[in-house]
Amino acid sequence: MADRLHALDAVWREMEGPGPSIAIGTVAVADGPSPGLAALVALLTERLPRMPRMRQVLQPPTVGLRRPAWVPAEPFDVAEHVHALAVRPGGGPHPATLDEAVGRIMERRLPDDLPLWDAWLVDGLAEGRWALVWRVHHTVVDGLGALALLGEGFDTAPEGGTTLAQAVLAGRAQPRGWDARATSGTGWGGLLRSARTGAADALGLARSVLPHVGPAVGAVAPHRPSSLTGAVDDRRHWVGTQVALADVKDARRAFGVTVNDVVLACVAGGFRALLEHRGEPLEGRVVRNLVPVAMAPAADGHAGNRVSGLLGHLPVGEPDPLERLRAVAMAVRHGKGSQQAATLALFIDLADRAVPSAVQDLAVSTVGRYVPALFIDTLTTNVPGPQFPVYLAGRRVRTLSPIIPVAGHTPITTGIVSYDGWLDVGVSGDGAHGADLAVLAAGIGASAAEYAALARG
Repeated sequence: MADRLHALDAVWREMEGPGPSIAIGTVAVADGPSPGLAALVALLTERLPRMPRMRQVLQPPTVGLRRPAWVPAEPFDVAEHVHALAVRPGGGPHPATLDEAVGRIMERRLPDDLPLWDAWLVDGLAEGRWALVWRVHHTVVDGLGALALLGEGFDTAPEGGTTLAQAVLAGRAQPRGWDARATSGTGWGGLLRSARTGAADALGLARSVLPHVGPAVGAVAPHRPSSLTGAVDDRRHWVGTQVALADVKDARRAFGVTVNDVVLACVAGGFRALLEHRGEPLEGRVVRNLVPVAMAPAADGHAGNRVSGLLGHLPVGEPDPLERLRAVAMAVRHGKGSQQAATLALFIDLADRAVPSAVQDLAVSTVGRYVPALFIDTLTTNVPGPQFPVYLAGRRVRTLSPIIPVAGHTPITTGIVSYDGWLDVGVSGDGAHGADLAVLAAGIGASAAEYAALARG
């Protein structure tokens, strides 16, 4: 049987349109010296056989009622996917900073006739460091799966041996103290996987979530567009920053919440700072935020998108940081209790199995392009990463910041990955809405420091 696009994978292709690719990935900053382009090509050539999807292309269907299928790329040349870019403080034809370089890379479209990924060696960073900007199209994998997929390029020791992907599959990469249920979907994933065992189980799942449909629908009632929403243009901005994981954990312990609650409260603080910077009224203001929820753990090791979503309010109008934290924690608990993620995932899974592809594609076209603007202002992902150093071409990696795409009418998104005692944050935006992303990133960091100070007395 042909390996065809899932309904959820097709959303990303439809939302992309003619603009820049909807690609996710990582910005890995490593110690010097730079290995050089030839060594990077050699490394990826060695590792790609363990990443089969990265050697496949989408083949258009011969029958219009079917979706494209994944087939081997023949011929396949790693060098076509690997590029170099230099950062120069003076700017000019070169980006002046790593952040600017990532923005330029995000603007480039991934060719449809090649496997949907690319890798960029960025040199010229401070302290002799360099970066790998590695992107893969969102149709290939979701955020949590990217940790397992792209992790084949990283090692757990300078001399190699065990890759980060192997550590993920062995369960070593999940940090202690992280609320795995909010990202790996252990609870909801079990419910969804039970539906795939047969019609009787699917019916049982439907009955279990039916009482929660009303509250879930109420949580996604349409709202008015805001200054944080609008049609995404073809320009891209990206800003990276770091937050000490110890600060977040101190707040978690002091206030009886989860790490995820604190992280989302910090994002709320960042958006409060952004709106204040823009001179917009804050009283009573909320930002609707979608948190993707993986319906299978990273250790599953599969490509593709196996996610649902949890919708909640970021109470940016609340001036008291502790009240913001309490409101975020309450919203998260309500979302889990109403089974938003399980309900949405059930409908997606059943529709993919029962509705003809042509009908699905028409719905995807409408939903993907227009509906998100009615329900969300932004999107935030937080993915548990390794709490130990990893290495790239024998060099220690200092940061593993995420690239989260913007698309449709959601022009600002935030990604967070925990790595080696830090939360590496990557904020993405388009040209019209992202010029002041540095304010948002700084506000996230300032909120984390504020919660840590409050927690420590």
